[in-house]
Amino acid sequence: MFKLLFKNMKAKNWIVVAVIFILTFGQVFFMMTIVQNIEALTKSVGEQNVDAIWRYGLYMVICAVCMAIVEVIIRFVASAAASNTVTSLREKLYKRVNEFALSDFASFSTESLITRTTNDIQNVHLAWLTFLKTAFVAPITLVWSIILLAQKANTSLTVVTAVWVFLLVAVVAILLMMVTPKYKIVQKLTDYLNVSSRENLTGVRVVRAFNAEKYQEGKFEDVNAKFTKVQIFTGRVLAFFTPFVMMVMMGLTLCILWVSAYTINGMDSNAANAAFSSTNAFVMLASQIVMSFILIITLIVIWPRASVCAKRIQEVIDHEVTILDTDKPVEFKEKGTIEFKNVGFAYHGSDKEAVSNISFKVKQGETIAFIGATGSGKTTIINMIPRMADCTSGEVLVDGVNVKDVLQKDLRDRIGYAPQRGFLFKGIIKDNIAFKNPEMSLADVRWAAEIADADGFVMNKRNGYESEVAQGGMNFSGGQKQRLCIARAVATKPEILIFDDSFSALDYKTDKVVRGRIAEKLPNTTRVIIAQRVGTIMDADQIVVLDHGKMVGIGKHYDLVRNCPVYQEIALSQLSKEELGL
Repeated sequence: MFKLLFKNMKAKNWIVVAVIFILTFGQVFFMMTIVQNIEALTKSVGEQNVDAIWRYGLYMVICAVCMAIVEVIIRFVASAAASNTVTSLREKLYKRVNEFALSDFASFSTESLITRTTNDIQNVHLAWLTFLKTAFVAPITLVWSIILLAQKANTSLTVVTAVWVFLLVAVVAILLMMVTPKYKIVQKLTDYLNVSSRENLTGVRVVRAFNAEKYQEGKFEDVNAKFTKVQIFTGRVLAFFTPFVMMVMMGLTLCILWVSAYTINGMDSNAANAAFSSTNAFVMLASQIVMSFILIITLIVIWPRASVCAKRIQEVIDHEVTILDTDKPVEFKEKGTIEFKNVGFAYHGSDKEAVSNISFKVKQGETIAFIGATGSGKTTIINMIPRMADCTSGEVLVDGVNVKDVLQKDLRDRIGYAPQRGFLFKGIIKDNIAFKNPEMSLADVRWAAEIADADGFVMNKRNGYESEVAQGGMNFSGGQKQRLCIARAVATKPEILIFDDSFSALDYKTDKVVRGRIAEKLPNTTRVIIAQRVGTIMDADQIVVLDHGKMVGIGKHYDLVRNCPVYQEIALSQLSKEELGL
């Protein structure tokens, strides 16, 4: 916990911590001044000395006001320091997640990353804030109170105080031993709750289509019941904390008064008044000792759960990203070229390569297409072009240089990408198309939309390009989302365009129109296409046929349909022999 926080504290926050430490001495000074004056005030009351009562009383009021002011300042600066530290931590966590390659996400579920960024960070913030407010005042008050208590030299009252404090610490230690292991379970169950909720919300159409509401409710209720059971257990255990503390406070006061009564009994009035004044001061000091322990224990109660959360956050920050930028980036030598040299790729933890011995070269302005059965490695291959994944053997070259020898940002600036599953961000249509360049003019946005055959349906909307886009583009059809994603990809006029089965939701006519416009408007742009439809890739300059991660054919459609059995089988499943010219 401390390691995580100290690493993310800025210099100004260390200054704030030092200020809190100094102010705490002032706060405790005023507090102890009040405690010490109680004895004199009580004695003055017994002696009916009105002037002394006013003098001591006014002095105590002034100290109380000063203590309150210092307390407010401490809480203010502590809140600022805690918030700034946690803000830095949250930014670092978010930045690290953004650096993850696709393979890195396999180590953490999306739901778990969301929990770590929100719930776990909040728990760390609460613990750190509590620490800054109590870590200094509690031990300083405790030590100061013990010193003043020792000066009273009352053995019997000291023993009574020690017994009650020991009882408090022992019981709280037992409570913590019972609840601390449960905190790890709580955080894991929080992840599972997020998984269940997110699946139900993102898959709502599938759930309703299969009348699976009861099934989903059952999954959620199962996790929710486990979560509730653990929370109830920790809640019931900690429910003893406050009543027990109050019992200790009242019991200690009662015992001190009871023991003092025997001492005072039989004394003359002056001696009794002095002894009673001393007893009141002793009660206040004993109460301060107990309160100091309560503050420390409150921090200890919060700390275990925060420590679990800190460890989960540290796991993400310390996770070694598999794809890193080179320290000595080189300049690109060509423009719009792609070359694979005996490329192979194996997933983490797998001994067998998912794709192997992939070799081809694409010149600027050419179109290369990939086709093959599901799971043949098409997406894996194109993911290596923008370094979404790194090859485990061979070389991937873009514009004449190995992609590992250039900065990821520079590489991806040259590439436009349209995913198979069209994804839109919450906002407006214009911002989604101009996602890579927010300063893009409306004219350029419309130019890209016209290429993707999206301008028509966008302009039919009431607000045109200012129309709202729901999260994930849920207020658009599959074909509309794909066309908007294609528009986003072509908007910046990249050197290389990658289409990961991005035409699958388009009809044949729209598919042909969009591809024709891209070829016309961006003649010097290299195009990489994954498709399941032969009609989409027939005009490609090169077609790579894949089967179980291996190249079984490469060439033009005319040659492959006659010489490659795998391609011929795919083609004949979609088109007749006459259409294929066989």
